[in-house]
Amino acid sequence: MHPKIVERHELYVIGLSMTCEENELHTLMPELWREFSRRAHEIPAVVPDSFPLDVSLAHRGTTYTQCVGLPVSSLERVPKGMKGYHLPPARYVFWRHEGPDIEIWKSFEKIQRFAHKQGIELDPLDFKIDETREGTHHLYQRIL
Repeated sequence: MHPKIVERHELYVIGLSMTCEENELHTLMPELWREFSRRAHEIPAVVPDSFPLDVSLAHRGTTYTQCVGLPVSSLERVPKGMKGYHLPPARYVFWRHEGPDIEIWKSFEKIQRFAHKQGIELDPLDFKIDETREGTHHLYQRIL
């Protein structure tokens, strides 16, 4: 499989978010996922047949802002301690990662090499979506 360019429609996401340093991601992200697993039932208006998302909202220097959540039909009711996000329609480079979670970074490197070879400019904020689907990860990195 090779990376490909895809269009994603507008999306609303409700979930838990955090901002941390790059060297903290490996310990704090599993904690965020555990808390999300405990609280996911609180999220209203979940889109049927949707999958959990890990959205990298921004990357500035060594600081990352991440959200773990679910797609929803509206942001009208956001549970206490959670945040709602509107993700506008956009074009992405897509890659399906099959393999250990710890190697997802290698798949994002493939996306970035593909974009560079194709002359595609990726979002400088490093906006990414990781959609977990039954043992695989559907990875999306936003194109400018």
